[in-house]
Amino acid sequence: MSTLNEILKQLVADACTHPPEGAARQRCIQEIYRQVMKSGKLWNENTPYYEDALQETWEYCCQHLEDYDPNLSAVTTWIDHCLKRTLRRWRDRQNREQQRQANPISTDNDTPIDPLDNLAANPGSSQALQMWQTTMTWVQDDPDGKLQQTCFRKRPEINAQVLFLKRFPSETPWQDIADEFNLNPAEAKDLPKFYNRNCRPLLREFGVAQGYLEEKTK
Repeated sequence: MSTLNEILKQLVADACTHPPEGAARQRCIQEIYRQVMKSGKLWNENTPYYEDALQETWEYCCQHLEDYDPNLSAVTTWIDHCLKRTLRRWRDRQNREQQRQANPISTDNDTPIDPLDNLAANPGSSQALQMWQTTMTWVQDDPDGKLQQTCFRKRPEINAQVLFLKRFPSETPWQDIADEFNLNPAEAKDLPKFYNRNCRPLLREFGVAQGYLEEKTK
């Protein structure tokens, strides 16, 4: 895990050298997100607001990378502390909501009102998370069918869409994928090559079209 910590520290340091809205910084943030989520180091609990709290935590951390001090903690520890703090706020908010519903405020004509109606919603979300969610939606929907049409050795069940969903964010090992589809040793060896040669260009093409990546100069 010390190796992971060093990788994450370097990614944070690299991200902080780029402008907040720059594509290079967003790529670093996406890799930080992928590595941390894959590590399983973040606190997890079965509460109805956990996913919202997790997203709020990522939004905060992505927008405040400069606040991270590598001399104080590992990156995963910093994010985990932020998550637990956010969960406490959500828990307190839920408790206040339950108390408010039990004791509603009324107007002069005895019409119950909701004090939260007067609070403005917290706007904005992390651009990196939006990029990730947009990309995942594109992979899952495959709107033009190009991903499903990009098949490995005339095997329609082994296509770019399937491989993308298996490779990120969990990075399923190639041998596990090969075993799942009963590939022989030669096919198993060629599968990563097919992915890099035929699938990843589609991902880059999407990133360029969305403005996430810069188009390669010839």
